[in-house]
Amino acid sequence: MKILIDADMVVFKACSTIETPINWYGDLWTLHADASEAKGIVDDYVQTLIDKVLNHYETEGDYEIIMCFSDKENFRKVLYPLYKANRIGKRKPSGYYGVMNWCKENFTCEQIPTLEADDVIGILATKYPDSIIASGDKDFKTIPARFYDFSRGEFYEITAEQAQYWHLYQTLVGDTSDNYKGCPKCGDVTARKLLDENNSWDTVVKAYAKQGLSEADALLQARIARILHVEDYDFKKKKPILWRPKND
Repeated sequence: MKILIDADMVVFKACSTIETPINWYGDLWTLHADASEAKGIVDDYVQTLIDKVLNHYETEGDYEIIMCFSDKENFRKVLYPLYKANRIGKRKPSGYYGVMNWCKENFTCEQIPTLEADDVIGILATKYPDSIIASGDKDFKTIPARFYDFSRGEFYEITAEQAQYWHLYQTLVGDTSDNYKGCPKCGDVTARKLLDENNSWDTVVKAYAKQGLSEADALLQARIARILHVEDYDFKKKKPILWRPKND
């Protein structure tokens, strides 16, 4: 069994916790961060995650921990330059990259050029079906796998049919936190109603057409929304395979 950890989130939380503002005198302030404290937090947190996962699934056999990180480059920004443009100027907490490098020296880690940690996790989880994903990110419902949501303390499993549903749902509603818009005038209620009636790509295309948009517009949003599965990555060419509906 492989335990796939969203290391971006774990390291970010640890470094944010130890970041301390210091007032030296008057108006002079700096941020202080002791990376050794963050490393200790990461180490303890990873062990806690492992214990919870192993206890929940009553696993006593061998397991492997894989810490998954995002690359600095992102293929989605090439497809859609506005992707995550709302985060420009937002910084990582002090010590983040130092702690990330420490993780690479002390854990088994995966980081794939131009991919986000979500994609790395999605590829590994669909390549190794016995995997458990440990993350606090709600967007993982588009991957058929077993999950531990450490932000909410919840275990759950997503089937292949459910993963398709949530991918099409995300294509319709978009994601304001990642700055892609989805289909205009299609919120949560509308998307659920449409997909509950017919969970298919044709439903998505018709919803976009109703707003005067083309299938190409829908396909772009679907590619942005898609967390990569193993079939979405060319290991020889080392680049993503852009998603297309299966009837194409």
